[in-house]
Amino acid sequence: MTQVPTQTIAKSGFPELGPPGLLDTMRSEWTKLKTLRSTYVILGLGVLFIVGLSALITFLIAANEASELKHGSIPSPLITIQGAQVGWEFALLAFMVLGVLVISGEYSSGLIGVTLLATPQRKRLLVAKVLVFAITLFVFTEVMSFVNFFVGHAIVSAYPAYPNTSLSNNGVLRVVIGMGIYVTLIGLLGLGAGALLRNAAGAIAACVGFLFILPIALSALPDSFSNPIGEYWPTQAGMRIGLLHQDAHTLTAWWGAGDMALFIALLLLLTGYALSKRNA
Repeated sequence: MTQVPTQTIAKSGFPELGPPGLLDTMRSEWTKLKTLRSTYVILGLGVLFIVGLSALITFLIAANEASELKHGSIPSPLITIQGAQVGWEFALLAFMVLGVLVISGEYSSGLIGVTLLATPQRKRLLVAKVLVFAITLFVFTEVMSFVNFFVGHAIVSAYPAYPNTSLSNNGVLRVVIGMGIYVTLIGLLGLGAGALLRNAAGAIAACVGFLFILPIALSALPDSFSNPIGEYWPTQAGMRIGLLHQDAHTLTAWWGAGDMALFIALLLLLTGYALSKRNA
């Protein structure tokens, strides 16, 4: 078989295609993400939890505390933030599961072989998948966070005697923005676990244990052990960015977010190493 000269290919009118780059891989990952049914189901659940459930809880708290005004009690001015936190507790679990499914679904369906055939550079594949997922989740959760806040603000405004919270209050804007950051990091935790374990059920169980069970077990230890560890525990430290007040033996909001971001970065580096060393 004779090799076709480069000049002949150029004269045929077809452009010479080089190897795919990071942007090409990101386009491919974006196509896969937006065609997954689970993406729309989980994002829909996120809207239901973040906006719907939080609005319901805010309304119930506002109505209850407004009725207590008749007895001379002083309602909390932070009800808009307090009600908004409830929906996020459920939503972060949903987004963590989405992070797991983004990568584990390819292993369970066997499509990972096709993906690696199209993109042999596995580290570039992981970087593209992380960037597409993180950007998508961050934009979505930030929009939902602001919508959630303003819906809660509108509900509380229906009670004129009730002190409301605005974005100009100390720390409120940081909390609204911070929830999107925290949930995005939780989603990346799921993605990293899914890539390492290559099994959806195992990765979800590991993330739930890391997020909830281990901190509860840690709190049962003596304070001399639990306080130093709990202060730097990634998920515990990371959630400080979504809370207004700092408790004792905790990092500040941005230091806590940095602590969790560092942990996620190390997890993804470990994931990249494992992905490059083992078979699909």
